[in-house]
Amino acid sequence: MRGLPLTLLLLAALARPPPGGALAPLRRRFEDLLARLRANRSTEALNAEPSPAPAVHTLTPERECHLGSPLHLRIPRASLPPGVPGAYRVQRALLRVSPAAPDPWDVTRPLQRQLRLRGPRAPTLLLRLSPPSDLWRAPLSAPPRLELHLRARAARGRRSARMRTKDDCPLGSGHCCRLHTVRASLQDLGWTDWVLSPRELHVGMCVGECPSLYRSANTHAQVKARLHGLRPDSVPAPCCVPSSYDLVVLMHKTESGIALHTYDDLVAKGCHCA
Repeated sequence: MRGLPLTLLLLAALARPPPGGALAPLRRRFEDLLARLRANRSTEALNAEPSPAPAVHTLTPERECHLGSPLHLRIPRASLPPGVPGAYRVQRALLRVSPAAPDPWDVTRPLQRQLRLRGPRAPTLLLRLSPPSDLWRAPLSAPPRLELHLRARAARGRRSARMRTKDDCPLGSGHCCRLHTVRASLQDLGWTDWVLSPRELHVGMCVGECPSLYRSANTHAQVKARLHGLRPDSVPAPCCVPSSYDLVVLMHKTESGIALHTYDDLVAKGCHCA
């Protein structure tokens, strides 16, 4: 339901194309709507599984510094929390040169770069930093403290719900009802005479067989599958059909000029048996 308000907003906006058939403003509007749809889908995907709060780990690196010269920090890899950078990524790294320093210093990017460049067997990470001038005004009597904000990495293959779904097809992998995407041009679809943009679509469609009780859409589909097993000549098997759709915006010709139209039943996003 998170994407419903934006969907309604887009449908309302597209129902009233600007008068006069002004192509340039309409094309900009078309691109803007596409960007908003993609951003909304990305937000929904990120919010599908709530992320835990980042864990905080504080360590004490070795410091080498002289007034007016770069600051060198040596971080023994053994002092890093287990799982960094494999299972956990450094979301933020804040360095406090001394307790008297006015504010912590964000060294996230230099640390992330060291973690990428130096292999897991390197015993020490070396950060060569050029601190702001106000940091040198604080006395360096106490050792520095490096605060790491860590977040668990997403599991591989968690890009979408359909990719996370395990293929438990009893007929063998790839034989049962599933989502299949085909790249199609306007010429392939026979739309060159009326659609202006986009010039190409990635059309999701549902293909495959529906063995008994496989991804049943509802109780009716379960009963239908059961009766088909008993009376295949009189009761057809359930069919693989879309369970959800992606919104698609088309810029097309009309009798009065050019307009935008949103289709909410064109490109399948998920599949089930019904």
